[in-house]
Amino acid sequence: MDRMVWLVAGNKGGCGKSVMAKALIEWLLSLSARVTVVDGDARTPDVSGVFSGVLPTREFDLHDADGWPLFSDFLCTTDVGNVLVDGHVVANLPDGINERAVLHFERFIRLVHAYGFQVRILFVMNTLPDGLHFFGRLAQIFPDVVPVKNLAFGKVREFEHFDAAYGAAHDDRVFLLPAMNGRIMQVVRESSLSFRAFVDQQGDQESNFIYARVVVAEWRANLLEAFDDALSIS
Repeated sequence: MDRMVWLVAGNKGGCGKSVMAKALIEWLLSLSARVTVVDGDARTPDVSGVFSGVLPTREFDLHDADGWPLFSDFLCTTDVGNVLVDGHVVANLPDGINERAVLHFERFIRLVHAYGFQVRILFVMNTLPDGLHFFGRLAQIFPDVVPVKNLAFGKVREFEHFDAAYGAAHDDRVFLLPAMNGRIMQVVRESSLSFRAFVDQQGDQESNFIYARVVVAEWRANLLEAFDDALSIS
């Protein structure tokens, strides 16, 4: 697929959206895909910050009603060279999806479909019920939404709120985001590096000690394999 928009949403703040978005970008790059990074929370654009030196990045305030039209204009309007955005656009959405945001989703998806983009939504969750009903709302308008269980918060069957409400219809589509040691994940986050760049660091200082790089390398390899098994860009 030449033109794809990936929207990474979540049931609440701190559920792992940024981790999922960064991992998705690295998977797409491993497949030699062209990638543009969009951060939907201009107040804390940590995903675009990680890739700003190596990939095209943009920031839009998707908390704001004007942010979604600006995002769609970016995708559907040619640049100074009369060229439309192509390849894969990965957008990390802000926390706090609400009914108004869902309406923006609907309008945005209809518009970008008209301009030849496909859209895939990844919904990252922890084990809590907070905000989970928005998965159901998204699934009504976009049945192929991919539920992502972040195993940093619990084992597969500990996501009992999701399983009880939506598991019967969506269990065959669930993506499992592997857990990583919380302290090491914090070190990676504070480094402001991609997972691959963190693994490729030299030296053995507190911010990149060898054990941490080994753990991240193994976690990253497992995650890329999970993407290969669960998703397709063909």
